[in-house]
Amino acid sequence: MNGPRRALVIGAGLAGCASAASLAARGWQVEVLERHDAPAREASGNPQGVLYLKLSAHGTALSQMILAGFGYTRRWLERLQRGRDWDDCGVLQLAFDTKEAERQAKLASAFDSSLLQCLDREQAEAVAGVALASGGLFYPEGGWVHPPALCHAQLQHPRIRLLNHHHVIALRRIDGLWQAWDGEQLLASAPLVVLAGAAEICNFEACAELPLKRIRGQITRLPLTERSQALGTVVCADGYVAPARDGEHTLGASFDFHSLDLAPTAGEHASNLGLLEAISADLAQRLDTSALDPAQLQGRAAFRCTSPDYLPIVGPLADPAAFSTTYSMLAKDARQVPAIDCPWLEGLYVNSGHGSRGLITAPLSGELIAAWASGEPLPVPRAVAEACHPNRFTLRKLIRGK
Repeated sequence: MNGPRRALVIGAGLAGCASAASLAARGWQVEVLERHDAPAREASGNPQGVLYLKLSAHGTALSQMILAGFGYTRRWLERLQRGRDWDDCGVLQLAFDTKEAERQAKLASAFDSSLLQCLDREQAEAVAGVALASGGLFYPEGGWVHPPALCHAQLQHPRIRLLNHHHVIALRRIDGLWQAWDGEQLLASAPLVVLAGAAEICNFEACAELPLKRIRGQITRLPLTERSQALGTVVCADGYVAPARDGEHTLGASFDFHSLDLAPTAGEHASNLGLLEAISADLAQRLDTSALDPAQLQGRAAFRCTSPDYLPIVGPLADPAAFSTTYSMLAKDARQVPAIDCPWLEGLYVNSGHGSRGLITAPLSGELIAAWASGEPLPVPRAVAEACHPNRFTLRKLIRGK
């Protein structure tokens, strides 16, 4: 790219902070524009997120992305304080029915035991420190992370400038620069922009057709008790519960596909307590949940942002209308390889759609963005990068004739 290596990143959650860190590491001067008063105020603001690999035994693009992302995030976390910012206490995914047990057995045969291993109930209870209804799949290098700590660490670079209370409403490209506007106020400009504001990026014209979906999730914070200190690892079934951080366990998270209200509700706290009972009735007793009033519990709600194929949406953006016109012949013959340049929106990138896997996929996606922008080899196989590419949805529409 010609001219000074300057970039804007819109959004200071996991995706935005990772994008900024990866660009800054390559010499870019980066301004991060965040509409709130600090980073990690939305989905990246939970007290504890789970770091574990939801894999397929078939080597799918998503599995490859998760494996690579897990290793990259783990290397980042080594810079943070274990016990306060993260802990590699392991993650136990319970085999709560026969179908899940069969799935786990296939995974255990497909991957090395240093990554994951099947445990019977007695072994699982020894690892977890509490009584369980079943054994499960144990990820010894997994654990929990305090996402805001990772976000703040990634912003600690001399070439990154964080601008809070900067709400970008519109982007305009003028004289080779992308201008970020809040109404009539010009906030900043640069030749390169990364849109990393979860589903909010659909408010920008270039992203309006991206099929991003909001899913509300509520977590519940449960005070540590003397007996709940026994919990030694994250345990998951339909929900998850983590060993205590800062005197509290994190429990959750709910899935609500309809509500757009972010006020925590007593009903979802009660539902989370039900998830805990299913994970470990013993731990629920240790936390004395029968004496807790859901209306008095503390927690927070945020929106996950996911795509239809569960892969993140990461990469350079094309002009949607021009793309459909340029490659219209694919509707008749999908096997064609048109020798026509893609109508890129030069210098405009997206890093979004991480769902509940942001701790795993967002940091590596920052590397993917920076590699594209800097003309470097990509950090994942080309097929994986293409599977995450924003153009995939428009391409599928063309080929299917929809």
